[in-house]
Amino acid sequence: MHTTAEKAPVQTQQVNNLADQIAVQADRVARNPGDEKAWVTLGNLYFDTHQHEKSIEAYGRALEINPNNPNVLTDKGVMHRSLGEYQKALECFAKAIAIDPGHETARMNTGVVLFHDMGDKAGAIKAWQELLRVNPQATNAEGTPVADMLRQMGEEPVSKGAGPRLLAPGGGS
Repeated sequence: MHTTAEKAPVQTQQVNNLADQIAVQADRVARNPGDEKAWVTLGNLYFDTHQHEKSIEAYGRALEINPNNPNVLTDKGVMHRSLGEYQKALECFAKAIAIDPGHETARMNTGVVLFHDMGDKAGAIKAWQELLRVNPQATNAEGTPVADMLRQMGEEPVSKGAGPRLLAPGGGS
């Protein structure tokens, strides 16, 4: 899976492990529950420590403040996938794509869930072909070009008649 989660910054010299960073961010959101950035950071920390439910909760709080953050939606989707909640993961990825049609990570992850978790090869192929329309050079998390993945599956990388689109700035990572 691709993720947009960034490593949480170390706040002070004493904050030298993830548990300490989580405590700092939990205190920060307790003091200021409207701090979107703190909720995202807390969600990322829970993400990094495989605390899936807590990560989903923190991302949900961030999305209450700013529902139009495709990166947070994508990371929330990855956490839903980790819990086996594939439909919820796909819903998160679809919302991210609706907000930012050039969001490559959400498009890639849509195909991953469809193919690997739901056994929907045709749906995955369609998602990855759409990804190639956004970025013909797209790769998976291991660095394999998506076009090569599709060829290995016996499919054309991009549907006939569809030209590539330029990736919009800020399309996630």
